Amino acid sequence: MPSTGQSIPNRNCPMRLRLALAALLASASPVLAADLGYTTAEPVAPVVPYSWTGFYVGAHAGAVFGNAKISADTGGYRQNFNSTGFIGGLHAGYNYQFENNLVIGLEGDIDYTFLSKTHHSVAGAVPYSVRFKSDWQGSIRGRVGYAFDRFLPYLTAGVAFANQKYDVNAPGLGAYSASTTRTGWTVGAGLEYALNENWSVRGEVRYSDFGKWRIRAANPGKVRFRETMALLGVSYKF
Repeated sequence: MPSTGQSIPNRNCPMRLRLALAALLASASPVLAADLGYTTAEPVAPVVPYSWTGFYVGAHAGAVFGNAKISADTGGYRQNFNSTGFIGGLHAGYNYQFENNLVIGLEGDIDYTFLSKTHHSVAGAVPYSVRFKSDWQGSIRGRVGYAFDRFLPYLTAGVAFANQKYDVNAPGLGAYSASTTRTGWTVGAGLEYALNENWSVRGEVRYSDFGKWRIRAANPGKVRFRETMALLGVSYKF
């Protein structure tokens, strides 16, 4: 036994010292981090891929390059009506995107076109004019593409229809006029880009062939009409 008056060492002192130092460091660490310029990292929101699935409507405009060929059954009359004009209209459709990023859809459009070409000629001593005109058209098409997130390159094909007018005017002899609405086919390709969750822009080129139809004038014959169009458009997806 130690003698009376001799102090006994406190064995808990080192433990208490370590606890005090730990508490001091813990309280000082935010201050040190702030002084060193470190900040607590914010949680990163997950990136959600864009989906092309949904209904959409839009408008488009551009240039149309038309070619109409008229050939008479007799007499050897042939004429090409090459014309360039404006085209503009509305479109609507639906897309569905699969898990492998394949996108298929169905789209319809209706357009105003300004295509008109007149040829002036003389038969014998008689002057006359022949005019071909088309002022509206539309189509119903399928679309298939592959989505690179917000980029969608696609192919499109389907049925197309357009009105056509044919006029012959010979002053002093009379005039002849015929019109029809023809159904044909159309095929093309385009690229669409989604600006945000609702709005997208596109560029598209298409070729259309409306076949042949007969004109029953004094000199009957056939008319064949084909065209190529280049369009820019904007769409809103619901």
